[in-house]
Amino acid sequence: MSIRFLSIMLGIFVLPFLGLMGLGGYWLWQHEWLYQAIGVLSANSVLIYALLRHRSQKIKSEKTKPSIISPNPNWTDDGQEAWQALEFVTERWKSEPDLFTNSKKAVRLTNEVLTTVAQHFHADSTYPILEFPLPYLLKLITLVCNDIQHEVLDKIPGSHAVTVGDFLRAKDALDKLNNIKPFLNAGRLLFNWQGFALSKARDVLTGKGISYVTDEISQKLVRVYVNKLGYYAIQLYSGQMTLDDIVPTDVLTPDSQIDIEKSTKNEKTIEPLRLLILGQVSSGKSSLINALFDDVKSAVSVLPTTAEITPYVLERDGLQQAIILDSAGYGGLTHDVMPASLKKEWAKIDIILMVCSASNAARNADIEQLNAIRRYFQQERQLSMPVIITIATHIDRLRPINEWQPPYNVSEPENPKAKNIRSFCEVIAGELNLPLENIVPVCLNPEIGVYNIDDGLMPMIHEHLNEAQRVRYLRCLRHQQNQSYWQQWREQALGLGKVFFS
Repeated sequence: MSIRFLSIMLGIFVLPFLGLMGLGGYWLWQHEWLYQAIGVLSANSVLIYALLRHRSQKIKSEKTKPSIISPNPNWTDDGQEAWQALEFVTERWKSEPDLFTNSKKAVRLTNEVLTTVAQHFHADSTYPILEFPLPYLLKLITLVCNDIQHEVLDKIPGSHAVTVGDFLRAKDALDKLNNIKPFLNAGRLLFNWQGFALSKARDVLTGKGISYVTDEISQKLVRVYVNKLGYYAIQLYSGQMTLDDIVPTDVLTPDSQIDIEKSTKNEKTIEPLRLLILGQVSSGKSSLINALFDDVKSAVSVLPTTAEITPYVLERDGLQQAIILDSAGYGGLTHDVMPASLKKEWAKIDIILMVCSASNAARNADIEQLNAIRRYFQQERQLSMPVIITIATHIDRLRPINEWQPPYNVSEPENPKAKNIRSFCEVIAGELNLPLENIVPVCLNPEIGVYNIDDGLMPMIHEHLNEAQRVRYLRCLRHQQNQSYWQQWREQALGLGKVFFS
């Protein structure tokens, strides 16, 4: 059916109505009611506009408000930075017209989101956006589509019943109507100029009101799409996406399984926090372990007593099960000659307890240890740096030596002993490049009484539990991914063998 024929048919159909409207306007003019009618129609148009505006605000506050999609607390710093960069992508695209009906624009938006995220994790790659195995791309597409499906069903009425074909057919009909609209407008202007003017004003007002609603829906969908796609892209490129639905910390890693069996012979079902104690020879590591357990767990001596890593299972009120890993004391070691057993533990720990003695001013060995650990975790981007808490021991030996009357207010010292303790903590914080609030002064001498373990060290560990659990999550996730990686190879090899021999 041609547009010309359709225009003629519509004209024949509309002409009687236009004539009636013209006669009505003429009758109103004859009886001097035209201006009253114009007032009523104007008020009606303003009311419609106000209702649509109110509706758009209600939609904004209830239906189309931006979905609260928070970043994953288990992401590394690269992941957090990539998430922040997605906000700029949303701002650039939220006002783009026809975004979800124009396939080219949708592809450009998708590519920009993936590229923005990929560059934060694979900046050195020639093609950072391609740095993933194919099955993980399919998993990403599935996750994003599932989430967007729920957003559309929940927030857009009738979306489950309207097909894509309906949208295209409506668009074609609207385009055809726009082609003949000038003829209709000319007819209305000819027969009923008053009604045409009022209709034009009403169209402008209602059109603006409707645009508020459609703009809100469009901007919301853009934000949801960018956030959902960006969220899973960060999971993908950071190595945290898994093909299997698992909770990494619900399964014990082999290292913790061995340590728990070695220490208690009890099988546990939740991965514990792992705390590594580091320190120079005679810094007070063994005394710290004894104070934590309130029992003699490690021999106290001026010579190193642990030739390798020694695990202890710790359970205290308010702290979930943890494994304390005692390491051999060091002194004057550099990264090149660091014990291999100690270096292997770095990827298996969540909290480092660095023991520094007030009786030993030499900090080079401690600095070498921490610098080596920091370099390691900078290279291993899928892991997060463990929480570092420094325990300042032997504070009872600080001047005045003969004075020991705890507790001491280190944050606001009022006497010489407290001031010297704070000065010692400040020196450690500066030399080890650590926050002052992460330095806990303690006394581990049982003859004068253990000080600041329950009131200082344990609250400090509790304060950093969330960060430590994030480190634990990434550690367990990497283990599960390694297991899944080799499992996939074994299954594929078995499948290939069956095909070959059959």
